[in-house]
Parts: sequence; C-alpha cells; structure tokens
Amino acid sequence: MRRWIIPVVIGLLALAAAGSWGYNQRLANHNLENLLSNKYQRAFFDMTAQVQNLEVLLSKSMVAADPRLDTSLLMDVRQQAAFAQSNLGQLPLNDALAGRTAKFLTQVGDYAASLSKQVGKGGAIDAEHWETLNSLYQQSMELNRELQGMQYRVAQNNFYFGELVRQVRKNLQENPDNLAQSDFQALDQRMQQYPALIYDGPFSEHLERTEPRNLRDLAEISANEAQNKALSFIDGQQGVDYQTAVTGSAEGRIPAYRVEVSSVGSSDSDRILMDISKKGGQVIWLINARPVGSQSLDINTARQKALDYLKNRGFGDMKSTYFLQHENLATFNFAALQNGVVLYPDLIKVTVALDNGEITGVETSGYLMSHRQRNLPAAGISREQALVELNPRLQAQGGNLVLIPLGAEEEILAYEFQGRLGEDNYLIYVNALDGREENVLKLIETPGGTLTM
Repeated sequence: MRRWIIPVVIGLLALAAAGSWGYNQRLANHNLENLLSNKYQRAFFDMTAQVQNLEVLLSKSMVAADPRLDTSLLMDVRQQAAFAQSNLGQLPLNDALAGRTAKFLTQVGDYAASLSKQVGKGGAIDAEHWETLNSLYQQSMELNRELQGMQYRVAQNNFYFGELVRQVRKNLQENPDNLAQSDFQALDQRMQQYPALIYDGPFSEHLERTEPRNLRDLAEISANEAQNKALSFIDGQQGVDYQTAVTGSAEGRIPAYRVEVSSVGSSDSDRILMDISKKGGQVIWLINARPVGSQSLDINTARQKALDYLKNRGFGDMKSTYFLQHENLATFNFAALQNGVVLYPDLIKVTVALDNGEITGVETSGYLMSHRQRNLPAAGISREQALVELNPRLQAQGGNLVLIPLGAEEEILAYEFQGRLGEDNYLIYVNALDGREENVLKLIETPGGTLTM
C-alpha cells in the first residue's frame, strides 16, 4: 500500500507546485501589464499637456514684438516639443502609427531653435518666418484637438492602454482593428495632411519669496487671539452663535494656527476651516465646504459681495481681474490698487456661493507675501509710445498701468494692453520705463470664465 501512496503524494505535491507556479506567473503577468499600462498612460497624458503648452507658446511667439521675449518663447517651444517627442517615443507605437506626429514635433523643435538663434543675434521675425510660425501653430492646434479627444476616450475606457500592452505582447501591431490603434492611426493620417517644413496662472513668481512682506513688522498673536481673529474673517450669519477651536498649527513659509469655526449644534460638514497667521493674525486661507444650492445670484452681484467682504476686513482698494465659475461657486481674483496702478503680485482669491452670496473660500498668500506701499516710478514713456511697440498685426486696446513681477524679487511698471489676433485674445505687457515688451499672456475663454496661460 505504501508503494502507491508515496507516488500519489508526490504527484499531488507536484500538481500543487505547478498550480502555484502557474498562478504566480499569471499574477506576475497581470502586474507587469498594469505597470506597463500605467507607464504608457502617464507618458500619453504628459505628452498631451506638452502639446497644449506648445500651442500656447507658438501663439505667443506670433504676438510678441520684443526680440528678447521672442527668443525666450522659442526656446520654450523647443523644450516642450522635445518633451512631447520623448513621451511619444515611450508609447508602444510603430513608425506607421506615430511617424508623422514625431516628425512634426522634431521640426517644431528644430525650427524654434534655429529661429531663436537668428532673433538672438538681432534678427527679426519677418513675414516669411511669421507665416511659418502660423503654419506650425495651426498644426499644433489640430494635434492638440486630436489628443484632447483621445484623452477623453482614455478617461472613459480604463482598458485603453491595457489594449496596447496586450497588442505588443501578441505582436498584432500590423493589424490594428481596435480603438487604441485606430485612434493613433487616425491621428497620424490627420497630421499627414500638413506639408513638411524646412528649416509657458500668471504672475505667481512672487510666491517663491521666503518672507511675507505684509507681515514683516507685525507682532505674534496667541492661540486665543487667533480664535477671535477667525471669527472676524468668517462671513457670519446674523443671530447665529459660533464656537471656535485651535486644532493644530502649520509651519510653512507663513506659520499659522489651524482654526475650526462652527455654529453651535451644527454638523461636522458645516465647519469652516482656516489658517490664521501667527504673525499679525491674518487669514491665509478659509474653506467652508457646505453644500451649495441652486444659483440665485448673478456674477456681478457675487463679485460685489466679494469686494465688500475684502473692504470690510481691511484689505484696502482692490480691483477684480478675472473669475472662474464652477457649478454654483464663483472664484474671483482681486489685485491691490495703489494710485490707480494695479499691483498684480498682491493677489487675493475669494469664492462666493451663488445660492446666497456667502463667502465660502479665501486665499491670500500672494497678498501676504507681497503687499506693501511701493515707491512707484513715474512712467518713462506714454501709453501711445508703448502702443507703437506692439506687434502691428494685433488689434490692440487698453493700456492701463500695472505692476507685474519678474522672477521672485523684481517688479516692473508696465502698460497692459488687450490684443486680438484672428480668433485669439492676449494680454501684452510693455515696460513703462523703456518700452520693452516684457510678457505675453494668452486668454483662454471657458464656459466658467477667463483663464490666462
């Protein structure tokens, strides 16, 4: 009997070992497939963002008139094209599927590098080069639209890049008959229509400072004082009793007390969270995450609510610049004013609930890091002289004086012009002292408001 028991046991052990080995192999293959799918998806999304940046930079280079600014923009074009090409190269696509797109990205980078050298040596972007840039811009818009559509389908289909992985593993690239392959094939066919060519949320640099200038000479406050300060910053309702508690501290560039405010008897979802600076007792940010009902206020009314909120809390003269509406919330950007000059570094963001006008969000980092009384210089040139420095292809208007940051420390007085080229709108900043073009921002109109890039 022992003679046949031992072989049976050995056989069962071998079968179990084989089963375990097979399971481990399948698990390893599954993990590898997930790893590769995540890698490809990350490369694709990075490439999509870089092509979007490429489109914006090319449009700016067509608008800029100062050779120094054009050189900087063109070098950024070259960098973004190189990044996009690198990420495209990480996707498991053969030349038949991605060859023309890769060639386009190479040509964009090479052309931008060549033109930047020419401009850097004192040359200008003449009519021929401008037409070439315009052609590149049109192609980048087409590529961007195609990639945005693919990105949407990726978000709707979790197995999108898993398909690509399985195709590579099965060596089926020669017969693309599925969503992933056909998308890339259609993209490359679209890019084939264009002939081959021969051959960067604005003003945030000030946040890199290490010391908040607005709080420099203010005294430290206690935790109890922070609670009282917090009560003064909430958009409180009449007849409601509020309670406060310091729940911790934050030790970033602006050390702060973390404070919770709630009405007596309210639920946790109705609590207001905020950071109050230990120096000076100023609100750094405030969030009231309560559910927001249906919209009953228009944007102009909400903007005035936000402006009144800032005025009543001692923030002085402010000007609303841009806003963004998301669902039933509107977030407004406000910049400080000094003698009519808009101080863009001194930025405050205020969110208003459109159901009843309550302030549900505040963020003051830009203001606290930068705000102070400046010794503003007198303009060295007139608005009319600055207007002459703009690209003649632009339909330009405006020309108000503003203060904009250059890097983390430098600030300059500039004229702000609104320009239009074709269907695109821009903001152009001309140095008010010497007439040099300092910056170009592209305005992006969205259903929720206006963004800048």
